Amino acid sequence: MTQKLKVNEALGYVMFDEELEKVKSTTCYISVDENLNLKRGVYLELIDLTKNEHYIGQVIDGPYYPSTSINENSKQKIRNAIYLVELAAMMKNNVQTAVLSRPTPGTPIKILESEKVQSFLGAAGDIKLGKLPTQADVIIGLDSSVLTRHLGIFGTTGSGKSNTIQVIMEEASEAGLAILVFDVEGEYTRMDEPTEKLIDLLKEFNKTPKGVKDLKVYVPAPSKSLRINAERFGIKFSEINKDVFSEVAELTKMEKLYFIDLIKKVEEVAPVFREVTLKAVLERLRKRLEAQADNPTLPEFIAEAHTSLYSKLSLIERLGLMDADYPSIKIEDILVSGRISVIDFSDASDAVRNMVIADLLDKLFRFKIENPETPKILVILEEAHNFISREKRDRMLATLMLILEIARRGRKRGVCLGIVTQQPSHLPSELLELCNTRIMHRMSSTSNINVLKESTGNVPESLWDTLPSLGKGEAIIASPKYNRAVLVRVRPVASKRLAIE
Repeated sequence: MTQKLKVNEALGYVMFDEELEKVKSTTCYISVDENLNLKRGVYLELIDLTKNEHYIGQVIDGPYYPSTSINENSKQKIRNAIYLVELAAMMKNNVQTAVLSRPTPGTPIKILESEKVQSFLGAAGDIKLGKLPTQADVIIGLDSSVLTRHLGIFGTTGSGKSNTIQVIMEEASEAGLAILVFDVEGEYTRMDEPTEKLIDLLKEFNKTPKGVKDLKVYVPAPSKSLRINAERFGIKFSEINKDVFSEVAELTKMEKLYFIDLIKKVEEVAPVFREVTLKAVLERLRKRLEAQADNPTLPEFIAEAHTSLYSKLSLIERLGLMDADYPSIKIEDILVSGRISVIDFSDASDAVRNMVIADLLDKLFRFKIENPETPKILVILEEAHNFISREKRDRMLATLMLILEIARRGRKRGVCLGIVTQQPSHLPSELLELCNTRIMHRMSSTSNINVLKESTGNVPESLWDTLPSLGKGEAIIASPKYNRAVLVRVRPVASKRLAIE
């Protein structure tokens, strides 16, 4: 019969090393009654009175069961289980030090109290994410201040990424941050309503169903929204970042040169009170092509570049987003403390999605530079590898530089980036390295796991081994504020999330 673990009660003792496989300098084997059934990940304290040393350890392997022994006095069979413990820290006079020794055999072991676990991990904060799966009374959180060092959320489809994103949005909104989320599937468009699912599980986290207080949903002009009263918007051509637009439109270097030249030509003849539109640029280009057809004066390769440019700009015009009969989004309407602004891309094409993302990121950055006193904002970019990837890096340097500039200069002005992807190996390395705090859900691809291992510090090898087998909603979290990475059971959302097939 499995026994309940109790704090401050000796569970077993540290073993001799000689009969077991060679241990490392920061590990030891412990022996406990087999009925205790310790789980991997449980935090222990080992108080070695002979050396006056105090250790904090974590179960990382086991249980193993040696052969049965006989107690000569009672003639009863005694069975013990053996576990491998990693020594995470030494404590001297309540001061944490490096592990410079090992506990002597016979040192008693106890469950580490929840307050001590949280203090040791540094896992306190105003953004409550969930609990330790092995010690459910240990709440795991993040300090909202750490978000300015940017956040990465990774995991395969169905691993729990969307739930984690929404939990972070709920918590960040309560903490007073503004949130802007580029919602690929339209999942977050009903967050102002309480959830109808997993209510019993939600109670385990001392939460009840609750919609967020301030939600605004926007939809690009040519698209439909999953929310009836979503606010339609367009993009003004006169306000775009021409370098970033050129990359998102996939213009070649030569096409970009003629594109910029056409804009200047239109500006020269346009009245000062009239904004330059994409339609006006296309009209100027059309006349140039007609003149070339009547009297060819341009070299063939230049004429071909003009023709190709006309085709690409015409496709963009037909999207119905640029200079649409709807206002553009005002950044000051997004930068409201506690407000969650959702851009619903559920019905948008890749071209529309990428242009909206590029335009809003550029406008948000420029606005924040000029108005640094406005509220902190968390910007969540779902499926980031579809916007800018390692493969497209060299063709999208202006876009990449914009994101890096937002990350570096925007950090001091309260801009927090949340990069979400199921393919971290496809992100440019510069973008991946921005994510100082990482929430890693189940992942089985070796290439994706390896790229995270190479760039994520403070994660024990034993945790990496669990990544492919994590359950839905479980995640490994590594953060600069944590002393070591932790395995967390993320709570369910309190607000409504639409189930997308």
